[in-house]
Amino acid sequence: MSVPALAMHAAATAPGVAAMRRTRIWALPEIRWAAVALVLFLGGLAAQLAGGPTGLWWALYLACYVCGGWEPGLAGLQALREKSLDVDLLMVVAAIGAAAIGQVTDGALLIVIFATSGALEAFATARTEDSVRGLLDLAPETATRLDADGHEDQVQAVDLVVGDLLVVRPGERIGCG
Repeated sequence: MSVPALAMHAAATAPGVAAMRRTRIWALPEIRWAAVALVLFLGGLAAQLAGGPTGLWWALYLACYVCGGWEPGLAGLQALREKSLDVDLLMVVAAIGAAAIGQVTDGALLIVIFATSGALEAFATARTEDSVRGLLDLAPETATRLDADGHEDQVQAVDLVVGDLLVVRPGERIGCG
């Protein structure tokens, strides 16, 4: 184990130190759907460029539409029910319009790009949530409060109020309510 890896391992297993939770990339459904849409698109493109049967590459592209576009399609329909236009609805309409005029490849590429952007957004959001959760896990449950007489009291961090004086010794984490 390298020195940085050993230090990270020691910090993660030290008593009182919360281990950092990370969302695994494949745990997100948006990532899985975008990956399936990409594979179907590449399969359709390969079949089309290799001169395969038109029905085959159309079927692969349409499967790409379904896998990559069902979630934005539902979001777009929900926005339409609320009498508003959003990018999800416009993307689905553009992809369907491309297929309607025979440009199924362009529509499928649009679906893949849009599904990938949604997957990246979901991944960034999950990592941000993980980081915030990790910070919250670092907050101690108790704090040392200094009362008016100069006595130190161990109190629950949730019982602290603005204006309390805290004693923070070197290396201690600061409790906040």
